[in-house]
Order: sequence, then structure tokens, then C-alpha cells
Amino acid sequence: MADSLLFALRKFKQQPEPIGCEVRAEIGRNEQNRLRVLRLDVALTLGVPASQLEHLDRVLAQFEDFCTVGMSVAQGIPLRLSVKDASGQQLK
Repeated sequence: MADSLLFALRKFKQQPEPIGCEVRAEIGRNEQNRLRVLRLDVALTLGVPASQLEHLDRVLAQFEDFCTVGMSVAQGIPLRLSVKDASGQQLK
């Protein structure tokens, strides 16, 4: 997901680096009482304030759909994504 966001921003010649990524998995039991990954929470953090990036709204609206791994995983495991800028402003 971080790579997809970076790629999308670089297409507009933006420099959001460094991008941070933290993933937390919720582990629990399914209906058959077997341990499974129930949900993934992905938190991306841009290395600069949002005000320094052009076309950010457009990128945030689209980059998830182009992430091969994220969208493949999301077909089997619910995935919740958040994006913040360097100042902690919630963007998505």
C-alpha cells in the first residue's frame, strides 16, 4: 500500500518521502473456533505536510484500487486503511 501511494504521488512529480507504514493484525477465532486473521489495519504516514503535495486528493481517491497486494488481500481479509501527513493530519 505504501509503494502504491508513493508510485501514485511520484507520477505527479511529488516527493512525499519518507513514507511510513504500520500494519496491525487482529487475530481471533472463526465460527469453527480456529485462529484466523480477522482484520488488517494499515496506517500510512507521509513524510511531509499535505500542503506540500499537489494532486493529493486525486491520489488518495485512487491509489488503493491500483495496489495489487492490498486489493488481493482485501478479498479475503477485511482491510482498514488510514493515511496521515507528517503533521499528523488525518487525510484518509
